[in-house]
Amino acid sequence: MDIFEKVKNLNLPLGEYLIAGSGPMAARSIRDYKDIDILVTERLYEKLKKDDWEIVEVDGVNDKFEVLKKDKYEAGKNLWFGDYRPNSEFLITNAEIINGIPFLPLPELVKFKKALGREKDLKDIKLIEDYLNNK
Repeated sequence: MDIFEKVKNLNLPLGEYLIAGSGPMAARSIRDYKDIDILVTERLYEKLKKDDWEIVEVDGVNDKFEVLKKDKYEAGKNLWFGDYRPNSEFLITNAEIINGIPFLPLPELVKFKKALGREKDLKDIKLIEDYLNNK
């Protein structure tokens, strides 16, 4: 099942989330995804908490943080790493809609991945830049 079907099956309200991580790349066939990272509003986060989403603590680049997990989905309230601290509501409002699904725009994804700075993120940045240069 492609990423669009996977996300649509969640029936999340448009305007309260966007797909981040490898999702924006999978949507453009730049590379596949292993899980689906979702940035959600505070309101949607609280709703998912009441549903059957599990609260888990995951290792971040600098420390641990809380996300909600269900199958291959992880939902969080922010994309903060190091000095990269964008306003989540702004990102969600300005998401790029592809096939009815909101995604983090590629230029913003590059900023996010630069902040993370892991080897896999640097490889992703190269893939994204190649994609944007050949577009």
